[in-house]
Amino acid sequence: MRKLWIAVLALAALFAVASVAVATNVYSVHLAKTTVRGKGTAAKPIPTGLSFGFKVEDSDASKRGTVIEQYAIGSEGLATNPKLFPKCAFTDLDDATVPARCEKALVGEGLVKNAAGPSTPGPGGERALSDSTPCNLQLRLYNDGDGMTLRLDSNGRPIPPNFESDAVGCALPIATAINGKFVKRKIAGVTAGDFVFTVPQNLKHPLSGIDNSVRRSDNKIFLERKKVKGKMRGFYEKVGCKGNKRTVRATFITEATSTQPSQKFTATKTARC
Repeated sequence: MRKLWIAVLALAALFAVASVAVATNVYSVHLAKTTVRGKGTAAKPIPTGLSFGFKVEDSDASKRGTVIEQYAIGSEGLATNPKLFPKCAFTDLDDATVPARCEKALVGEGLVKNAAGPSTPGPGGERALSDSTPCNLQLRLYNDGDGMTLRLDSNGRPIPPNFESDAVGCALPIATAINGKFVKRKIAGVTAGDFVFTVPQNLKHPLSGIDNSVRRSDNKIFLERKKVKGKMRGFYEKVGCKGNKRTVRATFITEATSTQPSQKFTATKTARC
């Protein structure tokens, strides 16, 4: 009987090790919709607003995901026209406060939910949520002329009560910006514009020995439009769509570590054209 118990315990330990080894990020796009109906064409674009959201979780629900270094977010048949609308320089937006003159360049808003914890395993194990704290940041998106600047703020508020809370707040005072660019690409074979940005070191690792992992991001881009040469143009506009559904895509590139190379993952969701 003693030998049987030893064998059972050894097998259980083996499965435990295997479960740790295969634990990995799980990516999903949970929010994807435009605010104006119609497919649009290059000749007759349809200005639109949009809502977009993604989640980064771990296959083990007790852990936070690994750190993401770069994102690319786009949608089949959605193009952008940042040069046609009021803009504000990144250097103005990456300051303690956003100057009033930049308000005309505000094109969107949202919430970014994070989990910050020790880079090395703590009492709860590697990347344990039990050793992490919530850090929720207000997101504002500004047109900077060739992309969008993401402005992130904790607004001096305390740590949210739990990871389910949507209250803005963080252990550290956050008031910073990320510079993102629009890159013309095709998604599902249709013209699109990916919004690409790289997360700076001060957000990936706000303190030495601390990793910051994004868990969820919900964003809304306003409907911005103006008439140019007799044609209504949008900051975001629809220029085509195959069938009745358009593909919305998010690409994630993880941060390389001493034990794990950088990896690329993609999540998609279909939405009504």
